Amino acid sequence: MCSEFEASPFGQAEWDAAVERLGGSVYMTWDWLRTWWAFYGRGCTLRLFWFEKDGEVVGLLPLYIQCVGPGPLGIRVARLVGANIPPKVFDPPMHPDFVASCLAMAWGRLQQECDVLSLGPVSEAREGWRRTITAPDEMGSPSPFKAAQAEVHTLFPLLPSYEQYVGALGKNEQKNRRKYELRLLRKEYPVRLVTWTQPGPELERAFERFINLHSRQWRAEGLPGHFGAWPRGAEYNRSLVAAHSTRGRVRIMELWAGEEHIGGQYAFAHGDRWYWELPARAPDERWSRFSLGPTVLMLLIAEAIREGCKWVEGGLGHYEYKLRLGAREYPVWVLRFAKRGAGPTARRLLARMIQGALRVGYHKLWYRRIQPRLSERWKRPQWSLWLHYDY
Repeated sequence: MCSEFEASPFGQAEWDAAVERLGGSVYMTWDWLRTWWAFYGRGCTLRLFWFEKDGEVVGLLPLYIQCVGPGPLGIRVARLVGANIPPKVFDPPMHPDFVASCLAMAWGRLQQECDVLSLGPVSEAREGWRRTITAPDEMGSPSPFKAAQAEVHTLFPLLPSYEQYVGALGKNEQKNRRKYELRLLRKEYPVRLVTWTQPGPELERAFERFINLHSRQWRAEGLPGHFGAWPRGAEYNRSLVAAHSTRGRVRIMELWAGEEHIGGQYAFAHGDRWYWELPARAPDERWSRFSLGPTVLMLLIAEAIREGCKWVEGGLGHYEYKLRLGAREYPVWVLRFAKRGAGPTARRLLARMIQGALRVGYHKLWYRRIQPRLSERWKRPQWSLWLHYDY
């Protein structure tokens, strides 16, 4: 499947330089897109849009088209490469002044071969997307898309030093951080904190330890954890780590108490920010009094500050503990463009009915309520059919 990337009129160096110039995320880099495509692009059609103005690149839009639904009654949906296994705050790299015009041009091409363009999640934290969401008239009148708020995501704005960062937290949280950040642990155990960044067998082994620790944590709660929730989750992430480590983007942090691996973080570094993928901590009751979750997150923040980063991308969802530790929340949106006409409208209505049935019957009832109560042999990653309809 990667051959379609290799056949594109521009290569990795050119694409990544444009991503960096436009302030794009690590999820829009060539390695991320190509790795995702190798795992999840089967049966899909790749469309890479490159927008220029007066010889300067002003936007990139990597998309795939997939048929969703039963045969001739199905619809063809265009989505961002990477969506939605798993969902991220993608924010395709575009100059803020040209987001609307780039989207209008892309949809003008795409509606010749698909029924729906589902674009997101994108964040209000990015000026260009915020302007497009709040001022849709820039796209023309009437606006050819509808914006639906999906949820929120968190960003940690970093300060020049870790001491300044902790000093900006609330008084209670300052007290907790100074109490728990390894001081109690060091009274009872020799403590080591290691950050792995260089490609090679040591990084690979560190990532395998992270997978094991993360999975142990979630199995203790009857859940599969990230690597069990998504199709081929562990294999896919191993490939991501292998691809990005050669470019110095991978960050695997390990916290050891004596000979026991008790905490970890998995992140990527790109541009002026870290992209926090997953935490892990030992589920054993004897470690609970050390506040490992917030402690290991603050260790990640300290390391990102040490590297000179300005932000940590904290992922989707509302979490009170992240806000207590200095994060800010921003709405994220999905922009949906739909082809007009009786036929496309009828097919979309059928797709929405199937989507609703899968959301309630499969995702909410079976996957979230029933499956966690079953033995391990009955637990499976999320059904690919449901993921195709979740657009």
